[in-house]
Amino acid sequence: MRDTTLFAEHSLRLRADVLPDGTTTTERSSVRGMSVERHLGRGFTEHRFADGDDLLTSGAVGADAEAAEALREVQERPLFEPTPELRAALARIAADTGAKLTLGVAQQHIAAGSAERVGTTERIVTSLETRVTGDDGTVHSRSLLCARPGSDPDGLRDAAVRTAGAIRERLALPLATELPDGADLVLLPGLAGAFFHEIVGHPMEADVVASATSYLGARSGQRVGPEWLSVLDGGAHDGPGYRSPFDDEGTPCRTLRLIDRGTVGQPMTDRALASRLGGGPGSGHGRKQSYRHPAIPRMTHTAALIEPGTVVEPPKGDWIAPYGLRLDMMNIASGAFVFHALFSLLHRADGSTARLGPLTVTGDGARVLAGLRPYEHRVAAYLRATGGCGKLGQYPVLVSFANAGFRLPAGLVGLRAVSHG
Repeated sequence: MRDTTLFAEHSLRLRADVLPDGTTTTERSSVRGMSVERHLGRGFTEHRFADGDDLLTSGAVGADAEAAEALREVQERPLFEPTPELRAALARIAADTGAKLTLGVAQQHIAAGSAERVGTTERIVTSLETRVTGDDGTVHSRSLLCARPGSDPDGLRDAAVRTAGAIRERLALPLATELPDGADLVLLPGLAGAFFHEIVGHPMEADVVASATSYLGARSGQRVGPEWLSVLDGGAHDGPGYRSPFDDEGTPCRTLRLIDRGTVGQPMTDRALASRLGGGPGSGHGRKQSYRHPAIPRMTHTAALIEPGTVVEPPKGDWIAPYGLRLDMMNIASGAFVFHALFSLLHRADGSTARLGPLTVTGDGARVLAGLRPYEHRVAAYLRATGGCGKLGQYPVLVSFANAGFRLPAGLVGLRAVSHG
């Protein structure tokens, strides 16, 4: 049974939308079951699953008594339920801020490992999105990581009030009549982790690298960016965001340097791809949407960092700060990308600030990595517990992001105003 991995879960996804008038809509879904994967060599696996503990009772798993008990025990662990007090607190916050709130909770009780040894853990993250509509119909929102639901209602209220106030200040700014030429693009801390998730993370997943279709995998060990730039991914970290001691195959999570001080580093592996690539047991990146899906190499917490001691460089002229970038298209083989920004601010050289309408950002990953400039060392993390990452039909798999501040000098990417969000 050495080449067999077992996985069991009891998992929850919850979304509660709260309007200023107190109207609340809640969506809740949960799964409970287990799977067994047998590794057949050369990157191939056989995957079987069943609801509840049916695989154990059928004898198809072959787990010893201790491992079987762990697999059953996690499926009996209780899932989060919003209390009346939490619901009332959210209604008060929405009324006080005049904002639409979206509370997201993602919770997993997990057991994973071999037929002889299984580890158990709980993974839980919470986010609160605050959404405000301006007088001209412009919608602007911000999602923040939160403490465990109901554990700190005062902190939740304070965060929502601050966020709503900052959003309203931005919405009150005048709308720029045109997109200026020659403006830098600045990726502020905590607002662009998804950018690096796409242009670095997916190209450094081992199945993509092994397929020879990754523009970064083809440059393994080569310098692609400045020496002060590192991009990391791993579930074992000390900061906020998605965390886990092991992945969905029971492999301990390691933090890898996908870009190590400007040089292309190690790909993220599950057990099957690690064996195929000669990389040992895997890096702890074998993840699945649920027990009904096989484990494949996936990101966990992607962080784009500026190495200590680097001198930051402020823009010398106009600059644009997008508040969230959403992927429209990414060609992993070439590095070409298109992102969309619903809301951005224009910071002019004269000190004035204005809003911009929706923008598209086009460019080439290799060119952008080579041309980045440091803007701010501070790192901020974020996620949306109501969303996740999609790959090979498995969506959503929970991921989180963190980034320092980066400046893309004028001309490094293409910027275009669009008429619709």
